[in-house]
Amino acid sequence: MTDCRDCKRWQDCVDPPNWFNFLEIRWCVYQCIFILQNRETLLSGHWPQDPYNTDDNLGQKTFKVEASFVKPEIVIAELESRLERCGVQAELLVTQIEDGRTLSNLSDGARQVLMYVKGFRRKEIGFKRWLREIHHHRLSIDRQVSPTGEKGKVNETILSR
Repeated sequence: MTDCRDCKRWQDCVDPPNWFNFLEIRWCVYQCIFILQNRETLLSGHWPQDPYNTDDNLGQKTFKVEASFVKPEIVIAELESRLERCGVQAELLVTQIEDGRTLSNLSDGARQVLMYVKGFRRKEIGFKRWLREIHHHRLSIDRQVSPTGEKGKVNETILSR
């Protein structure tokens, strides 16, 4: 498995971990799900406990510039501001994650919200516009079938539109 800090595509992650260090957060779908699963802990100002009990510090003393609650609050605040841009549909994702659903069994609406909030930077366009212009356009391209019958291959005429 690649280190999350080196990962470029969440689709390439074969066996995603179920815990992430603050320094690993790159806003992939698995990390967004992790943040939502641990929402209450992060809101209380604590980072979720490492189930693997690995000590990244290895006994070295560190100097902390900010209080221990700052990083968890920054992460949850960022995700919540991304979710706010999705309006009422964001509650669908939050509810399904709280109910214990994973990426493989999210509803289409919740998956769309997750695809919108993921990413290293916030999207510049609103959620509804993103759905119309970006997400649905990608889906229509993915569903196109080339003359050879291979799914996902797109004719150059389709891309030139």
